[in-house]
Amino acid sequence: MTKKYALFSFLTLLTLMVILAGCSSSSAEEKKQLRIWTFTDEANYAVEKFQERHPEIDVDLLFITNDNYVQKLISVLQVEKNVPDVFFVERSYWPQIRQIPRLENLSQAPYNAGEILEQQYPYIQEEEKDEDGVVRGLGYQGTPGGFFYRRDLTQEYLGTDDPEEVAQHISSWDKIMDIGERVLEESDGQVHALSNWNDIGTVEGSSIDEPWVVDEKLVIDPVRENVVDLAKEARERRVIADYDSWGPAWTASMQQGTVMFYPQPTWGLPHIFESNAPDTSGEWGLAHGPKAFSGGGTFLAMYNGSENKDIAWEFMKFYTTDRDFLKDLAESEQYFLSNQEINIELADELTSDFLGGQKYFEFFNEAGEEVPSAPQTPYDNDINSIWDEKVNDYLNGRLQTKEDMIQAFKTEVGNYFPEIEVDE
Repeated sequence: MTKKYALFSFLTLLTLMVILAGCSSSSAEEKKQLRIWTFTDEANYAVEKFQERHPEIDVDLLFITNDNYVQKLISVLQVEKNVPDVFFVERSYWPQIRQIPRLENLSQAPYNAGEILEQQYPYIQEEEKDEDGVVRGLGYQGTPGGFFYRRDLTQEYLGTDDPEEVAQHISSWDKIMDIGERVLEESDGQVHALSNWNDIGTVEGSSIDEPWVVDEKLVIDPVRENVVDLAKEARERRVIADYDSWGPAWTASMQQGTVMFYPQPTWGLPHIFESNAPDTSGEWGLAHGPKAFSGGGTFLAMYNGSENKDIAWEFMKFYTTDRDFLKDLAESEQYFLSNQEINIELADELTSDFLGGQKYFEFFNEAGEEVPSAPQTPYDNDINSIWDEKVNDYLNGRLQTKEDMIQAFKTEVGNYFPEIEVDE
């Protein structure tokens, strides 16, 4: 080989390497980036699986603690600066976020989200829409509830731990009150039927017909007043243990076996009971109570000014309709889905060792079909807090009568929200 030819070959090879490097650099620059904000670490699993499926998309996932999340999200949506393409919203804040005119209309083409809603439970479908019936977000989580119970306690005091037989024993609040009174006496004051009055509110909350605010007027639905009456009765008959929800006594009671029934949604299994009572695996069951109910949930929404709507929608579809991913999510994470079709497919095969081998997807699917659609308003989170505070004041004697409680509630709502008409 002559030096001249060798030099030519070297220059040719060098030129080719430069061209290939340029192509590689160009490909990297063309990689799309999807920005997502979340308050829940659940997003990590979905993002990991999504990027495995779509290596051409780079996901920038920002986790913000829940205390700061909502205000930050509202702020960026209002000023339209640094807004993520997709954002997670917890159910209690969803009515407040949903009304902000920065969320993409998912009912329209090319999304046609109505087709996705058809696969979901009716109560979730209602929450995904705004007041005009436009789909503003997609719920990926199914959250119907049931009465988690200690099998050893129901066997001892009810003579059975069979879910269907237990359900017959707790099919009304009257029956639960009677059980609670009897069990307290037979256990020498060591066992209560329920942990606190919020258990009653958790169940009854899904049956409310009237939202807190109608035509800028405060409304107290009769169901809410009935909760107060039931809570008062439960307190007087010592049916409830009066543990603070999420407090140390509440969580310890699950391991100790001092409470028979805990009304909780689907996510209670891994995040409440398995987490707080790991040594009691196999000693739990699930039964239907007086009413169908749900609790919590999370929604995905898209910024209508996003420059990446195509990949934002790809992620939202992936999290709500991708059959392989959702089955994996359900099986590996014990995650009950908003997608009813896939839940039904899994219902006969998914069991829980913690629940004594019970087919918990089958149970929650039955419950999800019965959950009513409770109305929501942007005021709910704040007014619910005021209501709970006043009910506690009443139950603890700081307000003497139910009428005093309601009057104090109305006064405080009027002070916080002068735009709401309050009938004094």
